[in-house]
Amino acid sequence: MMPDSEIESTVTFHHPFVLKDFETPQAAGTYRLVYDMEEIRGLSFLATRRTGIRLNLPALSVSDLASSVVRISQSELDAMIAEDARPR
Repeated sequence: MMPDSEIESTVTFHHPFVLKDFETPQAAGTYRLVYDMEEIRGLSFLATRRTGIRLNLPALSVSDLASSVVRISQSELDAMIAEDARPR
């Protein structure tokens, strides 16, 4: 299903991180996120809900690698952010 709209954001990781289903860690850096949104129809007011999150690889500062897009869950994103914030 195609999203009704998208919201773009970024997330910065200060340490390398590992994505589920990937063997090699991703480099520290700022990454582009795209939140897929859809309108909740049938309400008397405008409301949307998030239907997916896409993480663009590699980091924005890396231009010489092939780019790809990975779908991640909110819980996976939250866990990666929490791990990154953990004191080392």
